[in-house]
Amino acid sequence: MRLHDTLTMSINSLLRNKKRAALTMLGIIIGIASVILMLSVGSAAERFILSQVASFGSDLIFVRNGPGDGRQGSGPPTQAVKQTLTLDDLDKLRQQSWIHAVGADVYTDMLVEYEAQNFHVRVAGTTENEPLMFNTEIQDGAFYTQEDVSSGSNVTVIGHSLADDLFGEEDPIGRRIKIQKRSYRVIGVMKPAGTKFFTDLDRQVYVPITTLMQQLNLDRLQFMTVKIGNTSPADAKERIRVLLRITHKIDNPFDDLSKDDFFVATQEDIMQRAGIIGTVLQILLSSIAAISLVVGGVGIMNIMYVTVTERTREIGLRKAVGAKQRDILSQFLSEAMVLSILAGLLGIIGGVALSWLGLFALGQYQTGWSFAVPINAVLLGFSVSVAIGVIFGYFPARRAAHLHPIEALRYE
Repeated sequence: MRLHDTLTMSINSLLRNKKRAALTMLGIIIGIASVILMLSVGSAAERFILSQVASFGSDLIFVRNGPGDGRQGSGPPTQAVKQTLTLDDLDKLRQQSWIHAVGADVYTDMLVEYEAQNFHVRVAGTTENEPLMFNTEIQDGAFYTQEDVSSGSNVTVIGHSLADDLFGEEDPIGRRIKIQKRSYRVIGVMKPAGTKFFTDLDRQVYVPITTLMQQLNLDRLQFMTVKIGNTSPADAKERIRVLLRITHKIDNPFDDLSKDDFFVATQEDIMQRAGIIGTVLQILLSSIAAISLVVGGVGIMNIMYVTVTERTREIGLRKAVGAKQRDILSQFLSEAMVLSILAGLLGIIGGVALSWLGLFALGQYQTGWSFAVPINAVLLGFSVSVAIGVIFGYFPARRAAHLHPIEALRYE
């Protein structure tokens, strides 16, 4: 039997049972659309994180609490990790001539009030060189000084959007706001900075780190940032480790990072880790989505078995007039493949559309998300749909091909 005739018969057979064919394809469509959606969003998330890290510049080194091998403490600051970094560590790093600048940070969420307005916002306890470290700029007023940090002054610099919400058309410079019931004088307003790492910088409040630590009764830093100047990142990272091991009294002659109680990372380290996390996330999400593909394949196999049973007499008649086993096999196998390939194409279209909508929605919440469907996701979706048609369609087709013509004609 010619391929054209086989495909024509398969399509006509499916068109006679449109609703059944549509329901059979649904599982494959959902599965492939889910795989493409997960791979696209995972890839976009990886690109987003890498672009956020790259925006800090290659001359920054990050120091956080936790073991030096990064098993803990390599993610966002958390109190679950033993806090070991102190202001003494900050002072020691400041004294190093090869370091261009060093900063420290403590973050928390607090209630900010001005007259009848109040908002829960992120409060960042930082040093005086925060704008230098992270390339942010002052729009009005000034950032606090090293003297403000040393003395623990109750001064604050607020984000652009928060300033609008609190003061409207009123000039915020010199006004007093309350941060968790404590009075602070506003000395500056930041320029619009957008969102970084899911934090809206335009609604953030900056205060001297010593002031916030005193208010929260803290004696530990969440992390430090070192701007290294002309020193190579690898050399700077090793120097910082040696210095902190001395200040923390850690005996580590064999450079066993797991013995350190601090974690030092360059931009390259963070980007590599982000890439690994992105890959693992894509594999995990795709594996979950692939479950629906298996379910869809089982659905195709079940429907094809039902079809073989319903068309037993037709099979017997065709074999009685000379159809061979391979003709019957190719007919039913082609029906399964037509179903799965059509479902695969619809799934690809649906996955691309959902990916665009999802990333468009994320882009409305936070800038920096870019839409791109990985070609491997499309190829994977199409390949899987073909494989499902072959694998799950073969066994019903084989059963049909091996029916005895006399028994098939007698079937009621």
